[in-house]
Amino acid sequence: MNALWLHLRFSVARWTVAPLAVLGMAVLFGRNRYWIGIWPEAGAAAQVSAFFVALFAAGTAAWIAATVTVRGLQEQAATAAIRPSIIELTRFAATLIWLLVPYLAVAVTAAVCTAASVSAPGTGAFLRYTMLGILLIVLAAAWGWFVGHLLAPLVGSVCAMLSWFIGATLLGDVADATVVSGPPWLTVESGPLAIRLAAVLLFAAAVCAIPWRPGSWMRFGRGVAVSVVALGAVVAAHMATTALGPRRPAANPLCVQGTIEYCLWPEHAKYVPLVRSADERLAALPVRLALPRRVVDYSMSGSTRWVDGMEIEVAGVHDAEFDISEGSRWALARGLATAIANTVFAGCSVDARPDPEHRWDRLRAWLESRLAGGGEPDYRTNAPYEFQDAWSAGRRMAADPSQQRQAAWVSMLIAEVVASHCHAA
Repeated sequence: MNALWLHLRFSVARWTVAPLAVLGMAVLFGRNRYWIGIWPEAGAAAQVSAFFVALFAAGTAAWIAATVTVRGLQEQAATAAIRPSIIELTRFAATLIWLLVPYLAVAVTAAVCTAASVSAPGTGAFLRYTMLGILLIVLAAAWGWFVGHLLAPLVGSVCAMLSWFIGATLLGDVADATVVSGPPWLTVESGPLAIRLAAVLLFAAAVCAIPWRPGSWMRFGRGVAVSVVALGAVVAAHMATTALGPRRPAANPLCVQGTIEYCLWPEHAKYVPLVRSADERLAALPVRLALPRRVVDYSMSGSTRWVDGMEIEVAGVHDAEFDISEGSRWALARGLATAIANTVFAGCSVDARPDPEHRWDRLRAWLESRLAGGGEPDYRTNAPYEFQDAWSAGRRMAADPSQQRQAAWVSMLIAEVVASHCHAA
């Protein structure tokens, strides 16, 4: 412990804490802030900063490792009473601790913001997402340490950062080494996470055990070979496991009873006021419509299942779903509008004959605008002109100050669709 404390006091990595913490906070709050109050999203948001911290962790670790070689400290380690591998491990551990501090500061900040916002479950998911970030930084530091002992300080740092960026990007794309969000219908699997962590720690230990003493080129070669094999195990562990997996629908969903029943993932408790506002607008519609009995949060109806990473539709009758994962009133309104329009024309096939007027789309756009509270949508689309024209017509009618005209327009629209374009399915 005394040796570790000594290295902690004098490690160059301590100077990276403040700038990396600032960088991490900028990433945490600069991308978006809908994650506040949702534990899985908060963990994923903090984990995103680990990608950028890890990039500089690889460069810093390479610089420190290369500096040890340049200064000739390996000969001192070879004659010390403590085994050189233990000294190397202590240096690496001190460097790693300093590199983890800024990321942990970001994670703690995300946790404090979320805990202060609303009381909701999901702290276990937050910790698993946080562990994904820790794993990334440990792997980056080990990689940088390995590269740093092979090259000069400046060259080693640059090469470590560039190669790490390429490798981490590839792993993030094909093996979920990094994630960009943490919706409650996905979960970080503990088993694959433990396997990946074990492989990363094995690689770090192999790098620290390489005999870096001058003259021992055969042992040095064997050590490098073992480290390369350990690195291969890291890649294999990532490729052979799936970090993210689908959750089963919540056994005890958070349900809100209003004009209809709304059921959410318990982690989405912060969105209850948003749901109640939409329900108040639904109750205030100027015309009575057939309504679904119940609508549920995305992936809670059981209408889909995951097979080999692909989403498969499940046959049967299921509750309508809405997506409120980013706290968008328009996303919620769009899901509700689709569910209501489908209920209004239940038992019919609106697509049985082409409708050049796109009345179904006009009705849905009217409902969407009314339920969202008006204004401009917070999304963009490149849909064909005829659809966008129909949606614009529906939104214009929703903005009409006369409730009587709106009611008459909707009633006429529904009657025309039923009479001309709605046939028994």
